Amino acid sequence: MAETSRQVQASLLFEETPHPEIRHIAIGFFDGVHRGHQEVLRQLLACASNAGSCGVLTFEPHPLSVIRPEEAPPRLTTPAQKARLLAAAGPGLVLVIPFDRRLRESSPDDFLQEILRVFPNLQTIVVGKDFRFGHDAKGNVERLRELGSRKGFTTQIVPPLLEDGSRIASSRIREAIRQRKFEEAERWLGRSYAIVGKVAPGAGIGHLLGAPTANLTGITQLLPPEGVYACRARIPEERMAVANYGRRPTLGPGSAPLLEIHILDFAGELAGIEMEVDHWHFLRLERRFTSLEELRIQIAADIAEARSHFAKGP
Repeated sequence: MAETSRQVQASLLFEETPHPEIRHIAIGFFDGVHRGHQEVLRQLLACASNAGSCGVLTFEPHPLSVIRPEEAPPRLTTPAQKARLLAAAGPGLVLVIPFDRRLRESSPDDFLQEILRVFPNLQTIVVGKDFRFGHDAKGNVERLRELGSRKGFTTQIVPPLLEDGSRIASSRIREAIRQRKFEEAERWLGRSYAIVGKVAPGAGIGHLLGAPTANLTGITQLLPPEGVYACRARIPEERMAVANYGRRPTLGPGSAPLLEIHILDFAGELAGIEMEVDHWHFLRLERRFTSLEELRIQIAADIAEARSHFAKGP
């Protein structure tokens, strides 16, 4: 983890100090760091014999959340998850650039001039074919190639990664999660979909039902549809769990959706910790029970089904 923290830096682009050791960079938002993004990273690292000369430049938050917030897509990764996944690919540097007003209003030429200032020995820029840059996204890959031919760097365009004739894309993964198609999302991500939240103190109703829960708050990522799921929770060790995401209709009307996690065979204190939840498997829809005893019986059945599911494999 210490190595990752040295590898990841955050700085305003116009204030970043030069990195003469970095000769090859990939640029993008990289939400999800899915297999298509991983191909961009693979081709970046293939540019050099030394991964330490490679850097990844990404932005926070999503540019659309600044330009047109109503159109910004729900996230697949938190900023910390994304930085960790990018660093795990092995580049010498992951530079997280705040998408601020000055960056938003920079022309394509001004943006590139700052890139060349920060990376004075730049030889290669690797991007996906839909990469856009500069004010009003006026810069595209053709413009990048044209500028590169004048400035002395090569532009490498990575085509979309296809599976079954369709491109692997963050939008496709979001739709799979919305449809509870977690195996498809996992295949395109190259890993299980993981949601991160902070455990907040609850009302203790789970204890009364024989299944104490951790209430996750501060979630910034796309949640699956409301329902009951088998899952795994990291606290930080990985444990089997059952998640309920919904409005708890048995306990009364009008409550806001809440993600509650019951960790199997665990009785410790969790309030205040950060928890990551993945390996989602749909068990049933949430519904209203006629009594707490009926709900208690159903929760026991959900736990048994979750155990059976995970007994079949990861």
